[in-house]
Amino acid sequence: TYNIIIALQAKARNYDNVVKLYRDMQIAGFRPDKITYSIVMEVLGHCGHLDEAEAVFLEMRRDWAPDEPVYGLLVDLWGKAGNVDKALGWYHAMLQDGLQPNVPTCNSLLSAFLKLNRFQDAYSVLQNMLAQGLVPSLQTYTLLLSCCTDAHASMGLCCQLMAITGHPAHMFLLYLPDAEPGGENVRDHARYFLDMMHSEDRESKRGIMDAVIDFLHKSGLKEEAGFIWEVAAQKNVYPDSVREKSSSYWLINLHLMSEGTAVTALSRTLAWFHRQMLLMGSCPERIDIVTGWGRRSRVTGSSLVRQSIEKLLHLFQFPLFAARGNTGCFVGCGEPLSQWLHNPYVERMHLL
Repeated sequence: TYNIIIALQAKARNYDNVVKLYRDMQIAGFRPDKITYSIVMEVLGHCGHLDEAEAVFLEMRRDWAPDEPVYGLLVDLWGKAGNVDKALGWYHAMLQDGLQPNVPTCNSLLSAFLKLNRFQDAYSVLQNMLAQGLVPSLQTYTLLLSCCTDAHASMGLCCQLMAITGHPAHMFLLYLPDAEPGGENVRDHARYFLDMMHSEDRESKRGIMDAVIDFLHKSGLKEEAGFIWEVAAQKNVYPDSVREKSSSYWLINLHLMSEGTAVTALSRTLAWFHRQMLLMGSCPERIDIVTGWGRRSRVTGSSLVRQSIEKLLHLFQFPLFAARGNTGCFVGCGEPLSQWLHNPYVERMHLL
């Protein structure tokens, strides 16, 4: 019963209640199990109390032998906190206990090294994965490609690391054709890859497509990025990105996309509205463009996605206004929107 309540409180992000329940159950004479310890450690980690999470680990060792997921959790928590040496220490502790890391744990350590541009250490992680018989996952490749996009000065090193994985995603990028007129060759290439990745979960496919489109956009291959976005949208990789909320009222949701992907997605979606209007004569009455940085955002400050989208819309004189109480949402509606969508340059916005 305690585990159920603790898990529900953790899911609701009532972190103080989780820690209190953990202490209460011990006072009441109940013995925590591995599930209890893992939840409490994760909660403490998310709150930034990693030393306390380690103390809970030591408490657990008195009654239970820690397994790989527990060690993996500590590797992940310290890695995300930016203390890669601590993460590496827990990784080695796991090995010393005779446990073999799994791919997600290796990905956590790899991500921590990549964020600090410690490419030699990242190389060692990949080599150790292969030596232990682990197969780099789609998430592994996504991490490397995202790093390649962000660290242009180290692109050569990143490409070497991507090649080491031997993942089909590398072949997809390596043999991406130059876009022919109409782009059907690029679309076919993207369809084949996504069909090959059909067994991957949607989140993993969304992650790799986001990384690919962002990489191509920022590398100047914006035509190719646009065609790949269209295929990803058709394949329902982004199920909530474009939908009709009600008659002629559309939502373009750029939440959780990277900067380059968001710009590509918005540009190609507006181009689709432009073509539909020319073909069918119908025009949206209203379009809401959500950057995911507004009313319900848990993060304060300014988003690169929001900045880039606002800059793009202003550059092309999109008739926008900010939604009331939601600075992360831009709105276009009525006759000004209809007139704007008639402009032929809407079809080529993504190439700017």
